[in-house]
Amino acid sequence: MHNPNPFDFVPFADRPLLKTEDEFNSMGDLFSGYLEVKMKALTPVHVVGYQEPDGNGRKSHIYRQNDQAYIPAASIRGCLRAFIETLTAGWVSQATPEYGKSYKKRHVGFSTFEWFQNKSRNHQYQAKPAVDPAYQPKASTDDVVTDIASYLFGIVIEKEKGSDVSHDALARKSKVWIEDAKIESEHLDDKNYWLPDIAGDAIMGGAKPSASNWWYMQPNQVWQRNVSVSGRIMPMAEFIGERYWGRKFYYHQNPDNCVPFYDPQNHNWEYPKHPFCKVKLECLMPNTSTDNFRIYVNRIPRQLLVLLVLSLAPGNNIRHKLGYGKAYGYGSIEFSIEAAHLRVEDTSQRIPASLKDMLEESLSWSKMAWNRERLQAAGFDVSLIDWSALDKLAKIIGLENYEKLTFTYPPFKSGYFARGISQDVFNKAVGPKFKLGNPISTTSPEVARNLAAELFAIKKPIHFQVYQENAQGWVIIKNRKP
Repeated sequence: MHNPNPFDFVPFADRPLLKTEDEFNSMGDLFSGYLEVKMKALTPVHVVGYQEPDGNGRKSHIYRQNDQAYIPAASIRGCLRAFIETLTAGWVSQATPEYGKSYKKRHVGFSTFEWFQNKSRNHQYQAKPAVDPAYQPKASTDDVVTDIASYLFGIVIEKEKGSDVSHDALARKSKVWIEDAKIESEHLDDKNYWLPDIAGDAIMGGAKPSASNWWYMQPNQVWQRNVSVSGRIMPMAEFIGERYWGRKFYYHQNPDNCVPFYDPQNHNWEYPKHPFCKVKLECLMPNTSTDNFRIYVNRIPRQLLVLLVLSLAPGNNIRHKLGYGKAYGYGSIEFSIEAAHLRVEDTSQRIPASLKDMLEESLSWSKMAWNRERLQAAGFDVSLIDWSALDKLAKIIGLENYEKLTFTYPPFKSGYFARGISQDVFNKAVGPKFKLGNPISTTSPEVARNLAAELFAIKKPIHFQVYQENAQGWVIIKNRKP
């Protein structure tokens, strides 16, 4: 059996959860102050500062300011924002709007939020947006409508063509500010950690999304694509996807189990076009922590303050990832709340009240993760959480038995990504049910699954979910709970 792929997707809810700022502001007393937080490395953690040549590879030094190592606030903020956006069915705030004839001009392009005219030598069709346009951040002309993550962390929205929305309506100010997390020098190691790369190319495993597979996108059609091989035209099967599977997250694993898989000496991967190289990493070592840093909040309603605390300390199973090399096991971390100094904003008083110690209450909130009944009994609005998304998050970024699992990209060799499927092979494997020629519709999920299953012995990574569900350790993954 093969290892599962190192990332997976959290499906989108039917619609994003959006409210006006006034509706969010009315969710309980407004709190200001700060949480004092510490970050512990569960696996080595690296955030790139600068890189330099190192023999046949590169050395990547950790992020620094004035020669002092830090985990930058932007990395912490991005990690929390991605989790909260997913947990609460928020907007998709980070997305490239369009991919044309991407990656060597062969694959079929797509647009993230708009319809796309797809053309190839043999086929032409209108493709739906890869993400439901309801998830695209938009400015409103009346009441300011936003999602929870943008309410907390702010956002700058691109102005649509022809829109009369004012520039003021395109920005949401942040209500959360995060300090950089300082790393003491004795907690750094620049000798023992590395990850694989391909010289002269994008980092190995870097996303090359297109509509020409069912890896990033849900199945839609199978086309016949004519390829010239030694001057002869060979008809090949091309698996056309349409909608993204969901939001992408990486599994936890031990880099020591994963990284050797890619070493050419172990013959798991082939590197036919670009030579293999190593990137040596300077890392925050496992089982060491940053210094305490602060997360400041300004006029956040109790409901969303509870949600922020739950996201920082998300129960016994779920843990976050950040930084470089997440696919290879790097960047698994946990936050702990060391102090909480907060006050309720009283608009009747001109002078703000003193901050109060709220650590005990804050920790009591974190202990409720993710018990729906206890949260509801404590007055938390459980409709703010996309519970199916939470369940999938637990499967991907859950820690349960993670040390027993190894996640690796499908290798570029026969039977995996290097394997094309010719018309003859396709017709022989699938039989009379399908015949490659005209586009084959696979809009039924079961049709696509069955088709990928019948071709599985020839090429395993056709259908993302079929590949994952036939991987080693899938029983452990599917049984994880929040």
